[in-house]
Amino acid sequence: MTTYAIKRYSGISPNQGGVIAALVTILIWASWLISMKIGVQSQLSTIDLAVLRYGFTGLVLFPVFIKALPRIRKTPKRYLSGIVFGAGLPFFYLSSLGMHYAPVADAGLLITGTFPLFVSFAAVAFYREKLTQQRAWGLVLILVGVVAILYLTALNTGLNAGVDHWKGDIIFLCASASWALFTVSLKLSGLRPWDAAAWLCVSSAGILLAGLLSGIWEITIMTAPLEQTLYQIFVQVLCVGLITGFSYGFAVRQLGAEKTSAIGALTPVLAVLAGLYLLGEPVQLAAWLGLGFITGGVLLASGVRLRKHSLY
Repeated sequence: MTTYAIKRYSGISPNQGGVIAALVTILIWASWLISMKIGVQSQLSTIDLAVLRYGFTGLVLFPVFIKALPRIRKTPKRYLSGIVFGAGLPFFYLSSLGMHYAPVADAGLLITGTFPLFVSFAAVAFYREKLTQQRAWGLVLILVGVVAILYLTALNTGLNAGVDHWKGDIIFLCASASWALFTVSLKLSGLRPWDAAAWLCVSSAGILLAGLLSGIWEITIMTAPLEQTLYQIFVQVLCVGLITGFSYGFAVRQLGAEKTSAIGALTPVLAVLAGLYLLGEPVQLAAWLGLGFITGGVLLASGVRLRKHSLY
């Protein structure tokens, strides 16, 4: 759907549509983090969840993929690879693995909260972009938040033998770097939101199919309780695979990566509150400190001017 059509039929401007898309995206991201935590505690394996996330969604988006093939073929291979590896199976595996060790609050803070740090590093190191003073201070705050989380978590781990909380935090940082690769590749690829979503899901589904046919992986969906599977289908396929497959790309396209990141700063807040009230996970001091530093840092690093109507 073009921006002209959105304005004509909905009565809202493209920028307003971008803000709405970004808000929908962060709500689903927070829900996805909850679903991943529930998933690792259920009878569904990581491969089961990946099949739901990419396999089912890949089937739905396959007609879009076929239609978009001419544009996909013209896209540089490095950007296509960045999309697949950045938001595909490696990212999914790291996110799932981290949930075995650390709470949802840490996932929200370290995955969605720190990827602007990795994006900025890539922009400076590989694309020679210059950091503004505001953006630099924002990145410093994010870094302080990460150090606070890791230090206090390691201190708590040292006082509690057998606690592997810190492992989850390190894994979440790796997942964040992976997502940053996806974000940069998506922006530089120039692909439309649905085209990028179709490429990501169909390609990941192909990798999964190869692994399943070769016997490397196996699925246990059929033996899991039906309610667990239906819940994950709703979140992984409909919400994450289809809705955010479009909404995130649309938000970046309309608002730019910086303003989208600013709105995305709400994701860690929602993740902390969701883990506390929905899963009953206690929020430790490290998470509260990290929440303050990282959220403030993302707002500054986004480059958004803090003035009225700056997002519109």
